[in-house]
Amino acid sequence: MKIAKLRTYVLADANKHYLYAAIQTDRGIVGFGEATLDHRWPSVVAGIEEGFRAIAGQDPTAVAKHWALLKDKVYWGEGASSMAALAAIDQALWDITGKAYGLPVHKLLGGAVRDRVGVYLNQWWAGYRSTQDLIRKAQDAVSRGATALKWYPFGTADQLQYRVRQHDVPKAVAEVRAVRDAVGPSIGLMVDLWRRLDWASAAQFCSSVADCDLVFVEEPTEFQSADALARLSSATRTRIAFGERLHSRRQFAEIIERQAVGLVQPSIIRVGGLTEAVKIANAAETYNIGVVPHNPHGPVAIAASVTLAALVTNFVILESYENDNPPSRSRFVRQGPMIEGDSYSLSEAPGLGVEIDEEALAQLAVAKRTVT
Repeated sequence: MKIAKLRTYVLADANKHYLYAAIQTDRGIVGFGEATLDHRWPSVVAGIEEGFRAIAGQDPTAVAKHWALLKDKVYWGEGASSMAALAAIDQALWDITGKAYGLPVHKLLGGAVRDRVGVYLNQWWAGYRSTQDLIRKAQDAVSRGATALKWYPFGTADQLQYRVRQHDVPKAVAEVRAVRDAVGPSIGLMVDLWRRLDWASAAQFCSSVADCDLVFVEEPTEFQSADALARLSSATRTRIAFGERLHSRRQFAEIIERQAVGLVQPSIIRVGGLTEAVKIANAAETYNIGVVPHNPHGPVAIAASVTLAALVTNFVILESYENDNPPSRSRFVRQGPMIEGDSYSLSEAPGLGVEIDEEALAQLAVAKRTVT
């Protein structure tokens, strides 16, 4: 069996461009990968095509060999676009391998340690304008089955406010307390600070919400060094989560070895796929650090993220949006991971467990290319 053909599809959906890659073998087996990276799809498509040409005609099941070749000899670096391209190829090759052997990918990688993957919901808060509005949205999400929720009490960079004002920290603390009081102690809460705070403000916030029993505080400040993160972690009882913007084991190594945070957040797409994500999770396990994968993705990368979560013993919880992410999902996904209550069930279907209607995908695409 040999790698024979590549097709890429770009969907303009919601607030980003979703990028999917289909790699086909000479036996007709098709594996899917995803490389969604907001709006940077032209450079990622170019990277996928470059990587495909380097491995065309070879055995698709030699996943580790191809990963090493592409990482070290083709892409020459750990930038966002090149690692996203590598991630798409890596996912597609694992999907092919599972389908070729009639096994789910988690069985190829040692077997699952859990058959359900717990999730926390993101984006449930979209459009809120006041604390009371946020509380109503939180209660609505809980009524639909969510048991863990994340939001952004300092807003995001979309609002062009990269430095908080003196009164913003107490205001954000009050918001967290109000949500905790509204949903009760049994609902997991976490907040993403989007690197908005300086060290002192981050320490103030984390200490002030310590009694709110948050699952974690994500990216409280810009990364300067592992030592700085470690000092912040030691200054509060609240776990710090970090790493969604890192691209490799090498970049995670200092944080993990220094035990600078309580949780790491590898992204399937940003670290080059499932192959590298598993290694990062295993490295974190050595130091008793939990894994909360970054997962604001489409259905293929979600399937890969669910596989990762099922494989590693130090998994804590998986980020997820609603089942309609992206909005066009139901028009081209025949089968794939769906949230049931507060978790995903692990697929036993061959490959990654996602079935794509490629004809429908092609009709939805705003850009598509084929390479042979």
